[in-house]
This record gives sequence, structure tokens and C-alpha cells, in this order.
Amino acid sequence: MKRIVFGQLVTMAEGPDGTLVENGELMVDDGRIVEVRSNRSDAFAGETVDLSGHLLLPGFVNAHCHLSLTGLAGKIAPGLPFVDWIRQVVQANEALPFTGRLRALREGAQALSASGVTSLVDYVAHTGLIHEYAGLPLRSLLLYEVIGFSPARAGEITSMLDDLLKNHPKGNASLKLGLAAHAPYSVSPALLQNLKVLAAKYRCPLSCHVSEVPEEVAFLRQGNGPFRQLLEERKAWNPDWAPPGVSPVAYLSQLGVLEGVQAVHLNCVEMPDILPLAGEAMGAVFCPGSTRWFGRNRWMPVRELLDAGLAVGLGTDSVASNESLDFMREIRLAGAMLPEVSRAEILWMATAGGALASGLEAGRIVPGGMADVIAFKRTNVKSPWWDTVWDHPGSGPDAVMLKGEWVAR
Repeated sequence: MKRIVFGQLVTMAEGPDGTLVENGELMVDDGRIVEVRSNRSDAFAGETVDLSGHLLLPGFVNAHCHLSLTGLAGKIAPGLPFVDWIRQVVQANEALPFTGRLRALREGAQALSASGVTSLVDYVAHTGLIHEYAGLPLRSLLLYEVIGFSPARAGEITSMLDDLLKNHPKGNASLKLGLAAHAPYSVSPALLQNLKVLAAKYRCPLSCHVSEVPEEVAFLRQGNGPFRQLLEERKAWNPDWAPPGVSPVAYLSQLGVLEGVQAVHLNCVEMPDILPLAGEAMGAVFCPGSTRWFGRNRWMPVRELLDAGLAVGLGTDSVASNESLDFMREIRLAGAMLPEVSRAEILWMATAGGALASGLEAGRIVPGGMADVIAFKRTNVKSPWWDTVWDHPGSGPDAVMLKGEWVAR
């Protein structure tokens, strides 16, 4: 049993307003939270850590990332048209050797951990990398990224994924597996529906990039534009496919795929999309750094989605479309880009919101919950608790606990 004496602790268990406990102690045992006490006991025989001058929060949840692209840092110029960016990423990624990819993966994980991330939701496209995540200082939900617009490959891909999920060890709280449909413009209708069936069969999360760019919306409404050109270029175009003539959100809903999905980006959603998202999706993920990197002039309507009752998390995306994996930077960027969302709400998005949007247990400090905790030194005890994070001089917390053990202090 461990005891952590704290000055302030926010459980994030009661929604965006959090639950603030002051001058108490946190009891931890066997990687789990035992109790949050609002007072301090004098007698305790176990290990005690004095963080009475600190604010404790649940570890951050990076709800969307492509960690295996960390080796592309600095290799892709910002400001490219989106489809040209895809071409450059594909080319640079194919040229990256496995050893370099693995080294960058580990470096990226260390950067996330240093900025307070304890849980990672990551798109992974290489089965050979999956076991490497077990050695990273993070809990990982790996979403196997699926691309396949040609209906001829739907059966083959589905069979491969069925085997992958069937053979993945169950009961590993630190390494879980799920599925990611790359996007509505790159996955056929039949394959999208097959992914939904597999996610239900194995009770695993399903994610998708949705309504990321105007070209995606135009492609689904009219069937033309740069995405069609890209599919033809890569010999993946299906001449029998007819554009559904609706928004990406409506398209996924019509296919029966929107229900329970983690929807990433949502930069181009319209007001009629809000209610279907709130009623069907598991959650949404806003990626402020990536949105800023592309120079977008519109982004996810976070305020409207929160007000509709949808869980919204934060994600770094990859360094192929972001300056860094510094999650503290993402939090501050979100604050700058979303003036209508309070700092307390943004920190909820960075913790419990990201967990709820991803189907994870993490993101809250509650009895029986995972002992993933971060600590920030309080520089002004008169300021609201959320300002402690914003005003923190470093790029990460002063202490990080993962699975009940200190990985940084």
C-alpha cells in the first residue's frame, strides 16, 4: 500500500467540472486506486510520498495518435493540400526502415510520457509492431488501421483481421487491440460494415477519421475530386461505387457504422450532423496541433458536441502533421482555439473525456480505478486548480505514476 499526500486532487469522475478534494491523501495498492481521502491520517506504516504542494490529476489520455509515424518528424512540409500530403506521407513512410521506425516509436512514447500521457490510443498499420508497445511507458489501445476501397479485397482483409483479433491475448490491461477504418473515402462500404461486425464480435473499439477535410465531403456527395484521383492513381478505384450524396457522418449512419464509433477530427461537420453523432457515436477526438499545422480555417464544433452530450477527447495525431507529441502543448492549443470551452472542460477532455470517447477505463481517479496519476506543483495557491496546469513552467508534470509505480518524479 502506498500513500500520496496531496494539496489538491481532481477526480474527473463527475464530468467536466471535476470533483476537487483538498489537503487529503490518495491510497494506492497493486496498481489500483484504493481510496481518495479528504483528510490526512497520522499513522501509516507503508510508503508515503509528500506532494502536499501539488495538484493531482488522472494521467492524460492521448485519444488519437499514429506513433509509428514518429520517424517522419520534419520530413513533411506543412501547408500542403491534403491529398498531396497523403502522397508524401505514403512515400516517406514506405522508405522508413523498420529499425528506424522502432527507435522513433520508443522516442515518441517517451515524449508522450514526459508530457503527462499515461494512456495512448494509437492507429497502427504494422502487425509486427504490436508486441513492441508492451515495453513502452504507456497503457496502449492499438487500433489496427484498415484501408481498402476495392470491394474485391473486403473478404480477404476481414479474414485477416478476424484472425488478428482472435489470437490477441485477452485480459491485458496495458495493451488492448481494436480496429480503425482509415476514412470513408478509403474503405469500401462492405468493409466498413465488416469492421463494425468484427468490433461487435470481439467487443473492441472501432475508430475512423471522419469529416476531416472539405474534399472528403465533396467526394461523398459528388464522387469526384482529388480523392477519386488518388484512388485511381493507386489502382484502388471501384467504378461501380456510387457516391451516397450525403455527409460523411450521415453516410456512416446509413451504413450502420456510426453507432459506437470513435470519430476523429470532425472539422467539416454541419449542424445536422450533431444529433446523429451525439446519439450514435462513442465519442469524438479533437486534434488541435494537427488542425493548426494544416492551417485549417474551421475545426470541430467542440462546444456544440459537448452540449449535445458527446464525450470529446484530445489527440496529438502524428508528427507527420504536428510539430511535436507534447500533450501539454495540445491542451494549451485547445484552450486558444476553443475560447467558448472552459479550461476545466479542456482538462476533462484531456483525461476522462478522451477515455470515454475511446472506450477506456482510464482518465478518472476513483476507488478501484487504475492508479495512473500525474502531479503539478502549485505555484499560486489562490488560483483555480486548472490554472496550475496552464501556468506550469515545464512541458510536463512534475511526477507521473503509471500502474501504481512512479515513472517520473
